[in-house]
Amino acid sequence: MCQRAIANIDISKEYDESMGSNDVHYQSFARMADFFGRDMQAHRHDQFFQMHFLDTGQIELQLDDHRYSVQAPLFVLTPPSVPHAFITESDSDGHVLTVREELVWPLLEVLYPGTREAFGLPGICLSLADKPNELAALKHYWQLIERESTEQLAGCEHTLVLLAQAVFTLLLRNAKLDDHAATGMRGELKLFQRFTLLIDNHFHQHWTVPDYACELHITESRLTDICRRFANRPPKRLIFDRQLREAKRLLLFSDNAVNEIAWQLGF
Repeated sequence: MCQRAIANIDISKEYDESMGSNDVHYQSFARMADFFGRDMQAHRHDQFFQMHFLDTGQIELQLDDHRYSVQAPLFVLTPPSVPHAFITESDSDGHVLTVREELVWPLLEVLYPGTREAFGLPGICLSLADKPNELAALKHYWQLIERESTEQLAGCEHTLVLLAQAVFTLLLRNAKLDDHAATGMRGELKLFQRFTLLIDNHFHQHWTVPDYACELHITESRLTDICRRFANRPPKRLIFDRQLREAKRLLLFSDNAVNEIAWQLGF
């Protein structure tokens, strides 16, 4: 069976309500969701970086070959052509900034001079729950970006570029892609991804948090710290959420009786 090609979405051509310029597109997350839907199938954006910032709600995200389930406040950075898909509920809102890649690559060269990190930038999804200063600054930036995108002010296109670059710089600082910090962050990210994979494989067996920590060869406290950093939730909540999603899926899409579903889930 042939796999369906991943759609390339050109925001400037496929979304009439996008505000801003040809190089910097802005819209609220809720307005974008009204148009494209809250269950976004896999797609990509050639020649553009895209930044999703959520200040409310939660996102279930497939970013390239990694999966995330993160509570707001958070940001998602998608480099050009990196496939991504996500599901959000109606309470999820924030901002979407789509910026031509030529405006972002120079920022990476400034942030990480003399390294190769800029050329292999991965997709990033990160909680900002422990970054109150960044959240305060971003609130101000989003107000300015919306104003410059909607009002025909002198020099608005140039100002939009500067504001977009400021937002990307602020958020990329928190990703810490330099050689030393990236080793630690990516190590923790890999542990978090292994944890979510273990949940998929064992949630119906009712593994406890100590069981998962033992399988990962880390302490419970470290597992809790990692989960709060990348998902803004404790590990026990992530396990429960996975059970709940599976229960909803079986109730909606299977003909099994409730007691059969409970048995499949290990109850």
